[in-house]
Amino acid sequence: MEEQKPRLSNFEVEEKAAEAESILDNPVLKEALDSIHSRALGTLTAEDVGSLTAAHAHAMIKAITELREQLKQYIADHKVRQKYNKGDK
Repeated sequence: MEEQKPRLSNFEVEEKAAEAESILDNPVLKEALDSIHSRALGTLTAEDVGSLTAAHAHAMIKAITELREQLKQYIADHKVRQKYNKGDK
């Protein structure tokens, strides 16, 4: 059974969202992730299906995508909490 994480305070959620926005807006990180994603995509399309190299490229693309989505989720969580706390349920 999965252990439940303690709820974060509004301040912690706000801090996490602000940091996530900062990370997503960082032009150097964005360029680096885009470059890695592009190279991995090129590798994925050039390799045989089922090869270890293709699997590695797919894993890299998935990791970058999941990282971006998780950061966006932190921002969305903060927006939902803000709306809830204002009474706009």
